[in-house]
Amino acid sequence: MATKDSAKKPKRPPQRYDPARTRPLTLEHLHSLGALNDFTPPAQAFDPNGTWTNTYRLWMVQRYMGGSLRLKREPTADGVRFSVDLDVVEQPGYCRRTRAVVECAADVLATPKSWTLTSQILDLDDQPTTGTRLSETGTVSGGRVEARFGRRRRTQKVAGPVTSNWSLLGAVQRLGSAKTKTLRFTMLEEMDLVKPGQRLEFREAKEFELGGRKLHLIGYQQIGPGVLPWQYWVDERGRLLFALSGLRALLYDPDASTWMQERLDKARARTKARRKAT
Repeated sequence: MATKDSAKKPKRPPQRYDPARTRPLTLEHLHSLGALNDFTPPAQAFDPNGTWTNTYRLWMVQRYMGGSLRLKREPTADGVRFSVDLDVVEQPGYCRRTRAVVECAADVLATPKSWTLTSQILDLDDQPTTGTRLSETGTVSGGRVEARFGRRRRTQKVAGPVTSNWSLLGAVQRLGSAKTKTLRFTMLEEMDLVKPGQRLEFREAKEFELGGRKLHLIGYQQIGPGVLPWQYWVDERGRLLFALSGLRALLYDPDASTWMQERLDKARARTKARRKAT
């Protein structure tokens, strides 16, 4: 007959500390972690001032975490429109799905003028979870950001030029020169958090060898209060290939949605198996 002690479940071995997975990412560090093993430099033409769609893996060092970002740019009669499809794998296998359309000015920072946004958390069976749906509309005008959530309204003052983290991904592709002057602005993070005092400037031009091919890259960096430093790397055509911040990165990949779904399926299967065993 099993004793009380023998019936205890075996302890899980402690996870080993890996300092390589806790330091801020660089291109070289990403390469050493294998994050760029499947990267193929795009060969098709690209016009950063025209209509384009770029898709990125949201790569994180945490196991099973990640996502995909699809960003579409379309010139309009009075500016430019960005359409955002963002899916993020959350622990333990949930998915945060965000859809947004941001109307912007055709200026250097793609200043937002108005937007609509919806987000929802999906459970292990890909069904919406109760109480997680958010619908938002907003405007930027006269030094104020106004966001509306149903009958609720929130207004915040902003100083100087304004952009968002999503429209900034389009803006860096239009800078076009290593001699670009420093840009100072307030950033709306996912059209919600106001991050003033941001600065974007040229970092360096470099050659980066990947898959036996040398990429000629121009790098910009963003720093400011409340934001981990970002690096943006564009190719010779101006297309954004990599954006890095802290322990996460956006990696150009036309098949990012498939990669994300595989990651999500593994996280969900792992959680379901663990729940079944308990």
